[in-house]
Amino acid sequence: MTDKDLPKSQAEKNVEADAFDLVYRGEIAPGNSAEEVKQRVAASFNLDPAAADQLFSGTQIRLKRGIDKITAERILQRLTDAGAIALIVPSSGQPETARQDPLSLAPLGSNVTDSAENRNAQVVFTASLDHLSLEPVGTRMVKETEVPKIKTPDLDTSKFSLE
Repeated sequence: MTDKDLPKSQAEKNVEADAFDLVYRGEIAPGNSAEEVKQRVAASFNLDPAAADQLFSGTQIRLKRGIDKITAERILQRLTDAGAIALIVPSSGQPETARQDPLSLAPLGSNVTDSAENRNAQVVFTASLDHLSLEPVGTRMVKETEVPKIKTPDLDTSKFSLE
């Protein structure tokens, strides 16, 4: 069965479910400087300096809207290789201005850091962890040869008394 065989509304829902947005907030991977990442992203995507500065302004920017998963992952990989941290989120199919909710207070005890976008975000972590291992509980992590010897100071305390 193809999308042509489905009713129009159901085919549109399938397209919307397969559409993703690429969101960037100006975040940089650890171990990279902002200027280096900005230069690498600008070179990778042929951006002029003004456009690169706008990307790294700290505000949330939807780099691509309504793209398929493979394209989103390919662009995300280019950003990750440059040292930028971006997110792939399901596309809402609406313009950004139409989607924004009016401001309101959160109910008492609610988790205010959990937005709908963060729940649906797919964070891609590309660092290799193969070189890491866990030691048993109680294992001394630092070898005796790695610990510097502490020199005990020679203090004259004969002048002090407890009275």
